[in-house]
Amino acid sequence: MTTWQYRVRRIFFLQLALLIAVAAGGLAALAWYGSALRSWLPPLVFFVAALMMLAVIWIGDRAARRAIAPVCWILREVGAWDPRRPNPDALAPERLPKGIRDDVRTLADALHGFGLRLREHAAREREFTRAASHELRTPLTVIRVAGDLIGHDETLSEASRRSLERIQSSAVGMEAIIDALLLLARSEEVEPEAEDFAVAELLERELDRVRPVAEGKGLALRMERSHDLELHAPPRVLQIVLGRLLDNAIRYTREGEVQVRLLADRLQVCDSGIGMDAATLEHAVEPFYCGSGPCDASGPGLGLTIAHRLAERCGWSLALESTPGRGTCASVVFQPDREAMVSARPTAE
Repeated sequence: MTTWQYRVRRIFFLQLALLIAVAAGGLAALAWYGSALRSWLPPLVFFVAALMMLAVIWIGDRAARRAIAPVCWILREVGAWDPRRPNPDALAPERLPKGIRDDVRTLADALHGFGLRLREHAAREREFTRAASHELRTPLTVIRVAGDLIGHDETLSEASRRSLERIQSSAVGMEAIIDALLLLARSEEVEPEAEDFAVAELLERELDRVRPVAEGKGLALRMERSHDLELHAPPRVLQIVLGRLLDNAIRYTREGEVQVRLLADRLQVCDSGIGMDAATLEHAVEPFYCGSGPCDASGPGLGLTIAHRLAERCGWSLALESTPGRGTCASVVFQPDREAMVSARPTAE
């Protein structure tokens, strides 16, 4: 039996002993005074018994509070931890209050060890993010600069130039994925820099980026804008979200078109691709989920996952609508009640 169980059981037996004492005292009083005093003795016994019951409840409550006070103190300390920078020093053995001992001290020691491991893990993650940011960007920078230099060579054949364009496009796409993953790895520790920007301008740049890929597959790329939308948000985040949605739409559309709509409170990317059934749509934002059909080897399976998590990071929401064989429509809803939306004006006719 642990010390904690012993304390609880001791409180129970204390209350039981007091109740037995009250009952025995009442019976003894009746036997002592005899039948002549029984007319007024029962009310007195009842009154004394009620007082004893209240005393039992009060003593039991005080004992229970003393018994659970160390655990409550530990819960308050652990509840105050910041998951990004946990501080378990208050649970160090030399800093524990004197009332914490035996099995409660064992619990405190276990939580202290867990807090230390959590703090070390958070520190390693921050260090890895900084190192990966440098190590992953450096080779991509070399590829981009080398591609630009080769592109100035006028003696390149058309086939070599098309291959060079594919290399440059893949490098840009990989850089966007790395930026997104590093941004998610930093979690909420480093907030991306927000600024006022026009969504239409960012949208046109992303359409220019993916247009060669879409035209290479024979797809029509259309843009429909009913409002001039301006946001106060990190433009790089929206660029990555939009880029993932466009890449995903082009990847899973064999023929037809990809249409982008800019509305009063949202940005939509709709395609005429293979679509998704209800079961696939339910798990669409899970990483590497391909549904019942074959996985597409041309992508890492992270497009919708990255878009979903980054949208949540900025307080947006990602809504998906899809019909098998008819296409998918992904909407980034900006929630106009938030201060992040600066303005949304209908476009001039």
